[in-house]
Amino acid sequence: MSDAPAESAPAQIDPAQTDPAEQPVQILPRERSDIPDAVARIPRPPVPHLDPPFALRVARLGDADMVAEWMNRPHLAAAWEYDWPTPRWRRHLGAQLQGSYSLPLIGSMRGVDLAYLELYWAAKDLISRYYDAEPYDLGLHAAIADVKLVNRGLGPMLLPRIVASVFATEPRCRRVMFDPDHRNTTARRLCEYAGCRFLGEHDTTNRRMALYALDAPTTDR
Repeated sequence: MSDAPAESAPAQIDPAQTDPAEQPVQILPRERSDIPDAVARIPRPPVPHLDPPFALRVARLGDADMVAEWMNRPHLAAAWEYDWPTPRWRRHLGAQLQGSYSLPLIGSMRGVDLAYLELYWAAKDLISRYYDAEPYDLGLHAAIADVKLVNRGLGPMLLPRIVASVFATEPRCRRVMFDPDHRNTTARRLCEYAGCRFLGEHDTTNRRMALYALDAPTTDR
């Protein structure tokens, strides 16, 4: 259950801590600024709920060391391309916590932290350039830290529960988006298992993504 944001770029750094000749860039490389005001004003994504023994919580700046160590493990460095040092992860987490585009989450099982997730508004993200995004579409990226737990059924078990909680918590959200690298067969199989609609492969600035949408269930009246 590892899905790569990619679109990695150097993070913006405090000018006082850098060479004046360096040009700062935005900390969250996938976040769009050219969006309607009504979309920009939408508050940050909701926190999904999972029943025990699993749990989700909002990440804290103090998690930067842990997340940086996870993301430098070979399987996540290859999948996410976010193999950054702790200071950059602290900035990345801080920018999400201070903004409304994306929400960083830590997943745990029986009290042990084991996953990093980002839940984000798709209309504020670069993927909205490749499909007809609605303001309350949400996107999800997830990474399991321990390679021994990858392909052990956690994704197929937890993804439907996370998405169901998202739909219940934010009823204006009618679909959840996924954009794995087109070569990530594990993530693509998970999307297909979950019942996602395939919206094609698309070339972005530095990768080719496979775009999927998981629609909210309809209720017959």
